[in-house]
Amino acid sequence: MEKNRRGTVWQGAFWLSIGSFVSKLIGAVYRIFLPRVLGDYGVGLFQMAYPLYAVLLAISINGIPTALSKQTAEKISRGDVAGAEALGAWAQVVLGTVGVVLAVAMEMSAPWIARTLFSEPAATLSIRALAPALGFVAIEASFRGYFQGQQEMAPTAMSQILEQIVRVAVMFPMALLLLPRGVVAAAAGATLGAPVGAGLGVGYLFWRRMHHQPRFRLTRPIPVRDLIRLFLVALPMSLSGLLFPLMLLADSMFVPLRLTITGLTMEQATAQFGRLSGEAMPLVNLTMVVGAALAVSLVPAVARSIAGGNRAEAGRRVAVATHLVWLVGLPMSGGLIILAQPLTRLLYGESGASGALEILAIGATVLAIQQILGSSLQAAGHGWIPVKNLVIGAMVKYGLTWWLTAMPGLGIRGAAIGTVIAGIITAYANWRDWKKIVPNPGSLLAGALWPLAGTVLMVIGIQVWLQIGGAMPELLMTATAIFGGMVVYGILMAGVGELGSLTTLWNDR
Repeated sequence: MEKNRRGTVWQGAFWLSIGSFVSKLIGAVYRIFLPRVLGDYGVGLFQMAYPLYAVLLAISINGIPTALSKQTAEKISRGDVAGAEALGAWAQVVLGTVGVVLAVAMEMSAPWIARTLFSEPAATLSIRALAPALGFVAIEASFRGYFQGQQEMAPTAMSQILEQIVRVAVMFPMALLLLPRGVVAAAAGATLGAPVGAGLGVGYLFWRRMHHQPRFRLTRPIPVRDLIRLFLVALPMSLSGLLFPLMLLADSMFVPLRLTITGLTMEQATAQFGRLSGEAMPLVNLTMVVGAALAVSLVPAVARSIAGGNRAEAGRRVAVATHLVWLVGLPMSGGLIILAQPLTRLLYGESGASGALEILAIGATVLAIQQILGSSLQAAGHGWIPVKNLVIGAMVKYGLTWWLTAMPGLGIRGAAIGTVIAGIITAYANWRDWKKIVPNPGSLLAGALWPLAGTVLMVIGIQVWLQIGGAMPELLMTATAIFGGMVVYGILMAGVGELGSLTTLWNDR
């Protein structure tokens, strides 16, 4: 892709990574302090609403930004700027309507969802509080797809940060205000931060859209054919994006019930689920920031390469992206594994989530690569292939979660094992199919060799430091271990030439 005022694909991925990382860092504030306000049971209620919400988004909305960015990029490459503008405007109207309908449906069916799907009627209020966010997020999806197709990633990054800031700013006052009425009401109050934050995110993106194209309007005739194609392209993208939401939904439905078989009460089991989804998973998500950003930023670039008949260029870009994920993701995973106990104690007051965190961290980098390969297959016009692989992974996830979680020696760690194995299987299947599309894609593991070696040495160094500094305050010991690990890994990667490639990538055309 030629370098232009919008920057290269790698610069776009950089800004998305920054936006996502800052957003998740801000989100870590509530992940750290919310358990101290609501307790594990309250966090479990808070988290129960989100898997269903994520599944509804993935089925109906989440494929739209990727599909819209793909079609926008294709139209611009053909010189049809007016067509790209018209498609973006009408997509916003259609998606807004779909989001409102979904929000109303979720609001009205909340009691049935809580009672039937989650076996926890107390989750009704949290589900209802979250429902309005569906409408706002639907409109956000269309705005983000439009900008991403223009290879402008900054609006998406800034909206993520703004949304998270507002969410946290609303969450804690509402939780504390409603806490005297009980933990159920307080959990619902905390959930209200999501729709308010999404609403502000929509306002910001609308302002950027008007600034980008002041003559923004709904042109006639309606581009019906383009809209139909948009939703047809988005359908497999939405389904293939269901991997993580379906895993979370499986956990929210199966984990508490299966944990009761081990002798826990439903309240204790819900608290355990809160540790898995509300404490361990957010930390693991930090290791996947770069992969998620690259997955989004690669779509228009790969689509243009494929449309221009340059499959080798598409393959090269995907190979570089997976290399970057190995380079950044492996040391973060290694750090989470070795520091799982002190991190969970410092952040949440106890280390109950450390076992699940250690297991999830093992597969975090592979899960990020699965995202990249799935998005690349979609951009290349093979959207149903990731869906097929997703179905295989989901079946593995469901089976392992049902079986392993009920084992007294595993508990929530069984659900974590299921997530990791399913992600590895799906990533391998995506890679196998990607090799059939592009010539000479190289080895998926080749880019992992030096990062893996550096990670092992870094982990050894951290372990030695933890033993030496055992008498230090835990906060100081953990902070210095993280900083020291970063320094050691950085020096090692610089020594073997890995960091030097980043400068070249920034200006890659």
